[in-house]
Amino acid sequence: MTVAREFLPEHSLAGLERFSHVWLISYFHLNTNKTIRPKIHPPRLKGESIGLFASRSPHRPSPIGLSLARLVAVKGAVIHLAGIDLVDGTPILDVKPYIPEWDSVPHATPGWVNDAPFPVLRVDISAAARKDIKAAEKRINVNGLSDLMTDILGQDLRNPRDKAQNKDGLELGFFLYDFECRFAVRHGTATIIKLLTGTVMHKKERRVSPSKVKLA
Repeated sequence: MTVAREFLPEHSLAGLERFSHVWLISYFHLNTNKTIRPKIHPPRLKGESIGLFASRSPHRPSPIGLSLARLVAVKGAVIHLAGIDLVDGTPILDVKPYIPEWDSVPHATPGWVNDAPFPVLRVDISAAARKDIKAAEKRINVNGLSDLMTDILGQDLRNPRDKAQNKDGLELGFFLYDFECRFAVRHGTATIIKLLTGTVMHKKERRVSPSKVKLA
């Protein structure tokens, strides 16, 4: 992410490089919900509901996100991060350093999360997909896409309340960087079928255009 010049990054970023992690406060600019509901259905609860403020759902009265990311480097006005759970183009409103003695609570309780572990799928990669992954790694100059997509699919991206989506063998997909990963789940195993480039992610009307949001 790049810090706007008006915030004088040569001064405002001084010392940040010594931290290993940072908190990102973001704006869910692709949030399309028109009605705020007091209860939501987290995927890991398999259809059961929980109070909105007992969740981290992006569908909130104020669509503000909080993410913990690993700080890789600070170069000029650019902050290089890893392990970000945000889509490309998400406006960052603020950056704060992660301070272990303040931000870690040893005896904190996890609430309902403790009773609802993430669903786990085995992940397989087809021969065609392996070729696509190698081509993608070469194109965008990165390594480890296989491991990344295995971690993502292992948590089961399907909506447990959508019976049609959970039918065995149905081809589904998710977007990552500049490609779409197509996969199907059969008998508890998610198989990556292929990667597609040049497809367009469907975007409904945004709440607020990113150009109207003040960037950190």
